[in-house]
Amino acid sequence: NHPGLWPADRTSHGRTIPGPSRRPRIGVLAMRTSPRRRRRCPFPDCPSHKKRHSRIVRHGRYGSRRGSRLRLLCRVCDRTFGSRRGTVYYRLRSTRDAFDLAMRLQIEGVPQAAVARSVGISVSTISRWKERAASHTRAFEEEYLEVKDPIELQLDELCARGKGSPDETWLYSGLEVWSRVWAAKHVGRRTKRSTRLFLKSARKTCGNGPEPVLVTTDPYVYYEPELRRAFGPTCVYVQVENLYRRDRILRTESRLVFGSPHRYEAAKARLEDGTRPNTSYIERLNLFVRRSISYLQRRTPAPARNPRCLSEALD
Repeated sequence: NHPGLWPADRTSHGRTIPGPSRRPRIGVLAMRTSPRRRRRCPFPDCPSHKKRHSRIVRHGRYGSRRGSRLRLLCRVCDRTFGSRRGTVYYRLRSTRDAFDLAMRLQIEGVPQAAVARSVGISVSTISRWKERAASHTRAFEEEYLEVKDPIELQLDELCARGKGSPDETWLYSGLEVWSRVWAAKHVGRRTKRSTRLFLKSARKTCGNGPEPVLVTTDPYVYYEPELRRAFGPTCVYVQVENLYRRDRILRTESRLVFGSPHRYEAAKARLEDGTRPNTSYIERLNLFVRRSISYLQRRTPAPARNPRCLSEALD
């Protein structure tokens, strides 16, 4: 017989007796087809909380209203926790499908009242879910959001002031064009402090690449000093100004603010859509944001456009 194969089936009095069941070969049929999920201890005071690989083992199951769930044990701090601890679904009384559906509808710009009617829950619950999702999104971005080699960074502001409102609230947005990553965002007044906080967040997201990053903005007065402070010599700053006539763009003029000419030419050679700096991608993002967030609709009451609500809606 061939090694590794079971002998032929035996016969006894006209009956066929099958041989023993064949086990799959190790490494071929019994191999793991999905990567092992790595967990971390959710308690902040645990020494392994910030580590990528923690000593987490299974520790039985516990009952809940939705059925039994997995219980885990941290070998470092000797504390147990549920599998949903530290996630956006922790202690969620509704189903995960209802939560995901509500958040998808909110992203598409559906008002909270319409979302509540569609999901079958109250408006206050939708508001609490949005705050929960926003806090987890901010925590995820602070730890994982990073562009290793940024090429072109477009910055722009979006006015969120309601009709007849004395307060001016602006949405700062930054988009890394090559990776389409929403690199930074900030909600506040159009001041030097808000610009500094916004550019500090953008600098944290954009890593130190081997080549200078090309930054394009509109001619806002506080961009130049704060870009020098945040990025320094690691960027080439170009101001783009659109000249309008009859509510249409007549032409676009660009001006090199700081950065050497040869570095400017090298940065333009790496552009995705030609060699002319522009702010078209960030303007499309602002249009999408205005259409998707119900707070930014033209007929929305001005009290609804407070910075906290806008920041949670952006997250």
